[in-house]
Amino acid sequence: MKIAIDISQAIYGTGVSVYTKNLCSELTRLYPEDEFIFFGGSLRRSKELKSLARKMKGTPKIFPFPPTALDFVWNSLHVLPIETLIGQVDIIHTSDWTEPPSKIPKVTTVHDLIPFKYPQTTTDSIRQAHKKRLHWVIRESEMIIAVSRSTKEDLISILKVPEEKIVVIPEGVESRYFPQPVSQIELVKKKYKISGNYIFSLSTLEPRKNQIGLIKAFRELKKDYPDLQLVIGGKTGWGDIPEPVEGVLMPGFVDDKDLPCLYSGALVFALPSFYEGFGLPPLQAMACGTPVVTSNISSMPEVVGDAGVLIDPEKISSITAGIIEAIENAGALKKKGLEQAKKFSWEKAAKDTYKIYQEVIANKK
Repeated sequence: MKIAIDISQAIYGTGVSVYTKNLCSELTRLYPEDEFIFFGGSLRRSKELKSLARKMKGTPKIFPFPPTALDFVWNSLHVLPIETLIGQVDIIHTSDWTEPPSKIPKVTTVHDLIPFKYPQTTTDSIRQAHKKRLHWVIRESEMIIAVSRSTKEDLISILKVPEEKIVVIPEGVESRYFPQPVSQIELVKKKYKISGNYIFSLSTLEPRKNQIGLIKAFRELKKDYPDLQLVIGGKTGWGDIPEPVEGVLMPGFVDDKDLPCLYSGALVFALPSFYEGFGLPPLQAMACGTPVVTSNISSMPEVVGDAGVLIDPEKISSITAGIIEAIENAGALKKKGLEQAKKFSWEKAAKDTYKIYQEVIANKK
């Protein structure tokens, strides 16, 4: 097969970036006899995209167009067929970015429906971009990959996508996420000025992720755990940045290579988000043997199963009680979490995705 995959979103350090890089790398590893074309558009970061495409063992087809231009041409005007730029292929795989027109069969991954389900947690420009993009996804994609059952249910209930057009393929966890040696953990803690026990949270700083709720819960926790720190990693997204309080460290963007140690060293990993399309950080934390506290809504119960503590993100008392429960039951949760994490792999995600490519091509003949 000759397979074209949009990798435009792979360089932005988001969950969608992690998905794109791991899926593409596994596909080329598992199916070396096939030809993979990795396409995308960027003006300032085109060299980075080309380098990444080659690193993932694909043929780069990178266009010197800024994302805003491609959004206008493909999502708004919906002109310039993708084959004009990349040539003829057997199938195209798009994702959370742009939807170019094409006569070639197309598969699309939908990560979440946040702009539709929780419009108050996004900006107007984000909502409009998603509406335009998903209009073409529903109309033109042969199959839609949802990364969780929660996202599938949202596609059916909100956008009225026929159930038979959706397949659920969960994301995976990279092998580098495992319990790290204490010596390495201490080095990373020193780098981020962390001393003693800490709660770790990782997410873009934006209202949906509920960092404000977590900080309020931490204030309550300090009454019983005065020496505890809260480390909230992640780059700034939009909205009001939470006001740091005593004991709260907000280092901003966290180097990817430091994550296994930051997870492993934490007393608890906490993500009281209001909505996640999948939720990679809780999975990564479990793989590192760290007790997880996360929300009892959207996809998060799918990811943690009974291996984590599920809380109501709307209630500060629930977040606080959940973290205390995780601290007190750390041993059992660590064991359960390690087993739960084994259920998710990028190899399985790639194999299941490849089967969809085969089915779509077969059905179009």
